[in-house]
Amino acid sequence: MKIISLGVADFKNTVKEEIKFSDGINIIYGDNAAGKTNLLEAIFLFAAGKSFRGNKDKDFIRFGQDSAFAEIEFEDKNGIQRMGIKLYKNAKKQIFRNCAQITKLSEYLGLFRAVIFTPDHLNLVKGSPEGRRRFIDLAICQSFPRYVATVSEYNRVLAQKNALLKNKIGSDELTEVYNEKLCGLAAHITQNRLKYICRLQNEAQAFQNDMTDGAERLTLEYCSQAGSNFCSAEEIKERYTNLYKSKKEQEKQRGTTLYGPHKDDFYIYINGKNARLFASQGQQRSAVLSLKLAEGELSKKLTGEYPVFLLDDILSELDAKRKKYILDKTEGKQVIITGCEKEFFAAFESKTRIYMENGKACFYT
Repeated sequence: MKIISLGVADFKNTVKEEIKFSDGINIIYGDNAAGKTNLLEAIFLFAAGKSFRGNKDKDFIRFGQDSAFAEIEFEDKNGIQRMGIKLYKNAKKQIFRNCAQITKLSEYLGLFRAVIFTPDHLNLVKGSPEGRRRFIDLAICQSFPRYVATVSEYNRVLAQKNALLKNKIGSDELTEVYNEKLCGLAAHITQNRLKYICRLQNEAQAFQNDMTDGAERLTLEYCSQAGSNFCSAEEIKERYTNLYKSKKEQEKQRGTTLYGPHKDDFYIYINGKNARLFASQGQQRSAVLSLKLAEGELSKKLTGEYPVFLLDDILSELDAKRKKYILDKTEGKQVIITGCEKEFFAAFESKTRIYMENGKACFYT
């Protein structure tokens, strides 16, 4: 899979721009706040339907404007495709595939796939559980588009239940209705995460072993409040049903839902030790690098094609050994790299070099 071009209008700090990409390595450079990461955000919108930064749709719209537009042309095993998205301040976004409007996000996701790697991902090991949940959910939704609908529905029902608990209105019967819905959705989310973590571990272990010459073994453990070693979605659902029943009074007192996949996490271990507690900074970075490369490899195995790799100012954060490793492992794939210093990319073999300034691609070199 490769992206051919990206067009944006009134997107972040860009008025209007169309950028063409080549096979292999593509370099986008310029000063801080020049708009480099904004381009990667626009591209990633087509992979995940949302920002990797956590921005809301209206945050993409250029100041003073009421809407923004982005469009990509890409090639996959089925030929050349086009996707578009129009974002509004006060209306629901519109999404398009080959000029035809799509009403369901699940019909849009999975068409174009990308792996994003930013400096924030280097905090994946020691960062918050929310960051790790976000990482795995964004990865799953690209290979299994219907998953995003389940997560969205879970969040909608969760918000309704929390409003009920917070305001102490309604009845226990209504809470039970919400709990019943949450249990089924939670089982689906948990089972998908468990399966993905297992597959991701197998791929990440190979990269970690290769990168450290066999000195480090990486393992992952998904941690759910409903327990572990699940056999089926029905078993997970039953455990959540029992959990909500036994903790009903506790949730009423706290005024919020205390249990569910929105509280889950996964742990990263190196040689059997929790990486968050015992790994050096170098080991943590190797682990994250292995996870991101594994995400791309797993995407290939699940879909038949490698995704596009988006490296947002990440190479400047890595030492020479890890920098070389990620470039070697992405060789033969399409990679879009951003950075500040032109000199930093002097030794890179790249057909496309784009200089950004104030949201505009000033020239290609």
